[in-house]
This record gives sequence, structure tokens and C-alpha cells, in this order.
Amino acid sequence: MTWQTNSKLISNADVAEYVRLQGPASSVRLGVISNPFSRTNARTRLHDRRLPHVLQSPQDAVHTRTAAELDRALRHLLFTRKVNVLGLNGGDGTLHLGLNRLLALQDELQRMYGWHVPLPPLLFLNGGTLNMVSRATGTKGNPAHTVRAFMKRYGGSQLNEINLKSLPVLTVRTISDDVVRSTRHGFIFGSEVVANALEMYGLFGEGYSGLMRFFSEVLLGYTLNTRLWQEHGWKLDAPMTPIKIDDGAPMTYLAAVASTIDLALAKGVLTALRSHGKDGFSARILTETDPGRVIRSIPRLLIGGGGTTIRDVPLARSLQLRGGYTLDGEVFLDRTPKGLRREVEVSIAPFQLRGIVL
Repeated sequence: MTWQTNSKLISNADVAEYVRLQGPASSVRLGVISNPFSRTNARTRLHDRRLPHVLQSPQDAVHTRTAAELDRALRHLLFTRKVNVLGLNGGDGTLHLGLNRLLALQDELQRMYGWHVPLPPLLFLNGGTLNMVSRATGTKGNPAHTVRAFMKRYGGSQLNEINLKSLPVLTVRTISDDVVRSTRHGFIFGSEVVANALEMYGLFGEGYSGLMRFFSEVLLGYTLNTRLWQEHGWKLDAPMTPIKIDDGAPMTYLAAVASTIDLALAKGVLTALRSHGKDGFSARILTETDPGRVIRSIPRLLIGGGGTTIRDVPLARSLQLRGGYTLDGEVFLDRTPKGLRREVEVSIAPFQLRGIVL
């Protein structure tokens, strides 16, 4: 729906009512926030246009285009519409932003009123390009299909009847001059070379076809020294600083990936990482620093092939490195000298999300 509202001033009574509605015996009420610009939603408006008519009320479906609109939408749905289950309809970046704005709202309310404010159960919808986060909770089909299936199964039910999956979350902090400059949360982390590769991937279109073209063009570019490689090949150079895993010794590396969910490509055919528990995250470190040898081994890397140049850590608790990074497909790069020196710490968050499994 198209909507306009001022930011709701949330009172102590509003928070108390929200907490009550998160009780296990409360009736399920689903609200959905959609990003109309994410790939699936933008390609065909049919799915997200159907959503308001599937929900208990059309006013329980909201489109947002900016972070400010997302903040207002969270207040509108949770405290005006009084939904107690939240659907996020977009790609991995949309889910990342939705999670972090929801956590910011939770922190704000807990500091203001002293309440423990639980996060609502989350329904992740396939509204984007790769949809790695939503697929990790078993979401299948387009957003309208998923919401219709949820309403058919849980409409009129209580919260304690929903099939939930605990989802561990990463905490990523950037530090400079011994001061924490930013804190973000997400599911899938990649070091600077991974972030650079995502930038390059954007040159070849979105989706899995774009991903496969990216792999092919990088291999061809390196082999033939094409113009593409001459312009962008430096982005795959190894970092000048080492990485440290848990309490281990620092080591040289090319790239690192960490995830709290099963990280799959090609719609689940190729599994790159598998989660192994709630007390840590799985990590893969490429210790080979020659980009060419890594590029030639891309197929083996994607299907989980090991080797002396790959270090798999099934249950890591911390990574320490420097430079830019990517989190859930969002890229955070600063190529200034100061940005390249900034410390990045990856750890497991002290909380878990409740993801809905259909």
C-alpha cells in the first residue's frame, strides 16, 4: 500500500502492549514490509501487489524506499497496526537493513523504558536476487505464495504454534584509534577482496546468470589480460595485513567468508559453507595469495572442495582483520589509507533471531 505517517511517538504503554502481544498465547498477526526496488519485486509488481489482499488487513502491508521510511514502517506495523510477526520482502540487502533498523529500535526502547523488548518472529521472503538468507530458513516460491501459505497455515493460530528456527547472528565492529566506529549485524560476512568481487559482479547483471558470467569473465580476463582485468584485477590482490582466527597466530590470506547460516549458491546446488552450531560461525579462509591460482580453482571452491590453500573453521568465535568488508551483500569499503588500516572484528552476537520455517 501507499502510506504516509509521521514517526509515531512510542509510549511506555505502547511498549507494554507490544510485549504482551509477543506472548505465546497471542493470536498471530502478520505485517509485511516490502522493498519495491529489489529484483523480484521490481521485475514484476504482481507479487507484492497481491500481498495486501492476502493479509488480515491491507494496512498490514507497507512499501519502503529509504531507511527513514523503514524506521517509520516498523513503528507503524508494530505499534499502530499491532502486528506481532514481521515479514521482510526483499533481497539480502533489504533483510540486512531491516534487521539492523529493528535492532536499533529495540535498543532505543529498552534504553528509554527499561523493558526487555523481544524481537518479533521474522518471515523472510524471496523478493531479491540471490535470496541466500531467506532460502536458509527454507523459504520457497515468490513472496505472495509464501505469505499465502503462512496465512493458510497460521491464520487464527497462536504464536506458540508457529514453527520457528533459531538463527545465530554475526556482530561486525569497525575500530580505529581504539574507538568503535560502527557496529552492524548480519548473517554473511566477506573480507575486502570479497567486497571488491561483489562490486565487479555488478558489472555483469544481477542474479545467478550474472554470477556465472562474472566467474567466467574473471577467469578469461586473468588468462588473456583483458581490459576488464587491467582495470579491475587489482581488486583481487591479497591484503597487506594478516587475519587472526580466535586465539590463533595471525596469517596471510587472500579472502575470508564467515556465515551463521548455510551459505549456498546456484539455488542451493552448490554449498559453500554450512552452519555448525549456535555458539559460533563457520568460516573459510583462502590462504593462497596468488589470485590466479584461486581464480582457476573457483569451481572447486564453490562445491566445498578443500586443499592446502583453504582453511575451513567449522565453529569459529572471532575473526580479526583490516580493511573493507561486505555483510549480507551490502558493501562497506573505504579505500583511503585510514580506511585500509581500520580494524574489523567479527564475532557471534549475544542473541538469536526467531526465523519462521514453512
